[in-house]
Order: sequence, then C-alpha cells, then structure tokens
Amino acid sequence: MAAIVTGLIPILRTAVEASTDYTGRTLWFGFLTLRLVTLYISEMPWGKLDSDFSCNVTYTDFCHKSCFNQHFNLPMVSLWNFTYVLFAISVLLMELFASQLRHNLIKKRLRKDPTEDLDVHITITGVKGHDLANKDMMIDFHKRKTVLCLYLMTVFLRIAIEAVFLAILIFWQLPKVDGQPFLCQTELCPGPYICIVRASPEKQMSIYTLVFISGMILLTNVVFFLYSVCHYMILGRSRSASPV
Repeated sequence: MAAIVTGLIPILRTAVEASTDYTGRTLWFGFLTLRLVTLYISEMPWGKLDSDFSCNVTYTDFCHKSCFNQHFNLPMVSLWNFTYVLFAISVLLMELFASQLRHNLIKKRLRKDPTEDLDVHITITGVKGHDLANKDMMIDFHKRKTVLCLYLMTVFLRIAIEAVFLAILIFWQLPKVDGQPFLCQTELCPGPYICIVRASPEKQMSIYTLVFISGMILLTNVVFFLYSVCHYMILGRSRSASPV
C-alpha cells in the first residue's frame, strides 16, 4: 500500500500544481490515478499464480512447469503494467507540448515588452524566473490548431492503446482463467496431462475490473475525440468563415 501511495503523490501534484490547462487535463490525470489503484487491486489474486496452477503430474515437476509455460505463454500482470506506462506516456506527451507552448508564449511576450531587458530572458532560466511564468494559462484550441492536432494525436493514441488492451483482456487473458480443466501436451512431456488454474473467480474478477476501467477510459477518449473534432475543427471553421 505504501508503494501505491508513493506513486499517487507525483501524479496528483502534477495535476494540481501545473500552470497550463487544457480540455480534459484533470480527467486524464484522474484516470491515471484510478488506473494505478485498479492495478494494485487487480494484481492481488495473481501473486501466487505458480502455486495456483495444478496438473496431474506424478513423476516430475519439470512437466508441471512445462505445462504452466505453455498455458501462460504471454505475460499477464506485466502486460497490465506496460499498458499503464503507455497510457502515462500519452498523457505526459500533451504535458510536454503544453509546457513548450507556454515557454514560447512567455518568450514572445517578453520580447514585445519594451520595459524588459531582452538579454536577461533569452534563456529558459530567465523565463522561468519571470512573474509571467507563475500565471495560469488556458490553451484555446480554436486559435492553436497545431496544438489541437497534437492533442487529438494523444487522445487517438489512448484510444488505440485501450482498444488493444481490451481485446487482449477479453479474448486472450480471460479464457486462460475460466476455471475449466484443460489438457496439456508438450514436446518434452507428451502426456496428456489434465491441468487447472485454481482461484479462478478471483482472477476473473480482477480482469473484469480492468475491462470495466479500460472500457470507461476508451469510451471517454472516443467522446473527447469526436467532441474536439466537431467543436474545434468543423464548427470552429464554420464560425470563422461566417461574416461578422
């Protein structure tokens, strides 16, 4: 529990203390926090997966391990954590774009101000030390089309990540823990042996939890993507084209 609290602190601090805001920013950091808590809860039933895997092997433990590797031929928990890392990268990419935009706007503002010493504010340190760097900024996607395209790219990246993750959870990982016995035959252990994964209801529930959270994130990203395209690109273009 201490590890998850330690992981939540920098996420929440970044979401609260940042001076640059954009549409859906708080929601994405909220999903990062929710996903981290969900991972912590879902990983609990998988801590003793090796001991939960049983086969009617009486001669050697080698065939038991061979059947285990054949059944779980792709990572389970490690894949969940890797997906979380990809989700966090997609959020941090937009943070990088917003930070760079803010830095460029501050430098442009300082160059236009005749009362400022331009030589002092050329470096990043000079910009960060200025009073303008402490003021909040809201990105207007109506005016910043390039930033809007980058924002849509990060949203689409999250849609792709969650869609692939959902497919893996439902069509590959969930059938692995359906609670039904299965036959195992390998090259070194022809068998056949009857194997089963114990405590399958708890493992199924952990996967269902991940499916629910991932589906909610996917649906939210799809809604935000469609809303941003319609509101900022289609409707925004028609408004700018209409006479005043």
